[in-house]
Amino acid sequence: MTSLKTLIHEKMLQPVLGLLKQGLTPEALANSLACGAVIAVFPVFGITTGICVLVAAALRLNQVAIQIANYCAYPLQFLLFIPFLKMGEWMFGLPSLSVNPMDIFALARDHFSLFLEQYGLAILAACAAWLVLAIPAAFVLRKLLSVILRNTLTRTSSHE
Repeated sequence: MTSLKTLIHEKMLQPVLGLLKQGLTPEALANSLACGAVIAVFPVFGITTGICVLVAAALRLNQVAIQIANYCAYPLQFLLFIPFLKMGEWMFGLPSLSVNPMDIFALARDHFSLFLEQYGLAILAACAAWLVLAIPAAFVLRKLLSVILRNTLTRTSSHE
């Protein structure tokens, strides 16, 4: 059975180190990884891969690196969905909606137009909340990753 440390090394660190060794600068890699991680928690399920492709193309980021970060950070989308929803409700003064799946499905079944109105607005507000936090988070994460990757590249180069 593979240990967690081995799994992390093989699935996360090796691909990133491979990108560094292919001539990608630590700063360029940090930009791609930071954007991928931040986009991964966007509060609309099923579209982060496409958003990453578009952002990487628009900003000339590395497609492989942005997707590695997107997939590694993807589980956080589930953890942060409700906090983004609640933050959006708070930001826009929206009524607090139930996050109980039974309540959501019952409303969708019985009053579909009301469901679309309430939860659609809540999702838009969650997206706005994400945007408020995403921009500073991307800058902080980019800076942190840049330092880490620069140090990693220096250590890796000195061992070869």
